[in-house]
Amino acid sequence: MSAVSASLPIASVPHWKSLNRWQAFAIHFTLSLIVFLVLVALMAFYWFPGKLFFLDGGWQGLKLVALIDLVLGPLLTLILWNPKKKSLVFDLCVIGAFQIAALAYGFLTTYDQRTVAMVFAENKFVSLSNANLTEANDILVEKKSTPVPLSTLTDTHPAVLMAPIPNKDTFGQYLEDVLNGYPQASERSDQFMSVSQGHEAMKEQTLDRQDLEQLGWSEKNDQEIVEKGLNLDKFELYRFTARYANGVAVFDPTAMEIVEYIALTPPPASTESVAESDLDM
Repeated sequence: MSAVSASLPIASVPHWKSLNRWQAFAIHFTLSLIVFLVLVALMAFYWFPGKLFFLDGGWQGLKLVALIDLVLGPLLTLILWNPKKKSLVFDLCVIGAFQIAALAYGFLTTYDQRTVAMVFAENKFVSLSNANLTEANDILVEKKSTPVPLSTLTDTHPAVLMAPIPNKDTFGQYLEDVLNGYPQASERSDQFMSVSQGHEAMKEQTLDRQDLEQLGWSEKNDQEIVEKGLNLDKFELYRFTARYANGVAVFDPTAMEIVEYIALTPPPASTESVAESDLDM
């Protein structure tokens, strides 16, 4: 009796070939959704944390992965599923291999475009992707300069750093480096410093009310700040540029970190098209 009882749960499980195409599609979609949600968590908490998810490419990368993971794979199963086909196992293996390869490509592409730092350079915070940092570091090595790991400069994530602000004594060297093909200031890890080191110089670029209005700040943005419980008297405001928006970064001078981004305008069309091509390549 015990042997018969133990076999009942196994016997009650339907054979996979007895599934119709919609059941197979539902199973495939559910498994794909689990993988997709894991990726969403990685992107939202680690690769593009906070508002950077929408401002700096997380959402665009997610759409690419969703198309591959949630649409193409399950849809192919729906189209090709036929339990009577002798080649069904082969078809499923091909679908699985295609989805894994495409998903891995989308996963790695999005990972490479993740935001690794917000760098204060040329009077504003500029987002820095892992891909751009890697390319810039390769150029520095070619020019006999030594790239510096961001983790040695700060433990914030993404790193909040700054480049030296050129003055009358250093501006000539700054221009010479630009003309000689060095990376732009927001990508030169060999010159980065923590914001605490250069904060006094950085404060000269804080935005006042007139600056905010010139950038397009409105009463709606004031209300947004109030709703978030931020007292601007305790913070410093700076311009920021990300791949999919420009605006104002709310900086906490006590914690030395950015606590909020207020998007005001999209970036120039040329900048956005480049970012789109990076994610869709």
